[in-house]
This record gives sequence, C-alpha cells and structure tokens, in this order.
Amino acid sequence: MKRRKDRWSILIAAMLILALGGTAHSSGARVFAANCAVCHQNHGQGVPGTYPSLAGTVGSYVRSKSGRAYLVQVVSFGMNGAIVSRGAEYNGFMQPWTQLSDADISAVLNYILDRFNAKILPADFKPYTAAEVKYLRATHLSFDQVRAERDAIMKPAGAVASAPSAMKAH
Repeated sequence: MKRRKDRWSILIAAMLILALGGTAHSSGARVFAANCAVCHQNHGQGVPGTYPSLAGTVGSYVRSKSGRAYLVQVVSFGMNGAIVSRGAEYNGFMQPWTQLSDADISAVLNYILDRFNAKILPADFKPYTAAEVKYLRATHLSFDQVRAERDAIMKPAGAVASAPSAMKAH
C-alpha cells in the first residue's frame, strides 16, 4: 500500500511540474488566440495586404535593444500606416493593447518568438520578462512615435529613407 501511495505522489508531483513549466507558454498562447490571431491568424501568417506575417519575421528584431523595445511598444501602443515586410506592402492598423498586463505582453511575445520564430532567434536570445515589459511601457508612445521607432530600426545605415529595408521583419 505504501509503495502505491509513493507512486501516486511521484506521478502527481511530475504532473504538477509539467503543468507549471508550461504555464508561461500556455498563457502566451491564450493571449495570442484572444487578441492577436484575429488579424495575424492562428499560425502567425497574417493577411496579405493588411496584416503582416509574424512567423519567421519578428524574431530578427530581438537582435538589438531597440528592436526588443519596438516589439513591446507596438503591442502596447499600436501603430498605423503602410509598412513593407518581406517585400510586400501592408496598410493595416495595429491597435494598442494597453489593457494587457506586463506579464501578458511578455508571455505573448515569448509565445510568438518561440512558436513562430524559433529558427531565426539569436543563440543568446533571452525571453522577455514582465519587469522588462513594464520598464519599456513606462514611456507612453503615440502611433506616430511607434512608427518612427520602426522606421529607424528598419532603415539600414546610409540608406535612403524611402527605400524598403532588406531586413525581413514585421
């Protein structure tokens, strides 16, 4: 009888560890499904001409400090206007998700990066934390300011401002 009880204890402990280990990923998946998938679709592939793909694109942003900040800013504060991503033009509207908590934003960004961008993440990639998101959201930006941040990131050194960037990102 004691041996059976020990097995159950081990099984329950293992299930708890697995459940807790998947909490951040499942939280990010829930936030994505409830808020992002309607525009960017279930697999992050976007809608041609309106909403760009998140898959295989936004992972390149985390290579720089300003790119990491931009991802938090665009989710937090939104953006408007035409953009070019992978050579295609998109003219949609990214609404601000100010109602999402810092933990929600870190979870959804980590989900998008892990689920749809794992192959292009830098080897030293560190997942977002709620504390990092809180810090990056402290300065509230307008749509135009977020757009200016994106433009600055996308503009290669010495390029003409109107030329689309070769960087494959959203």
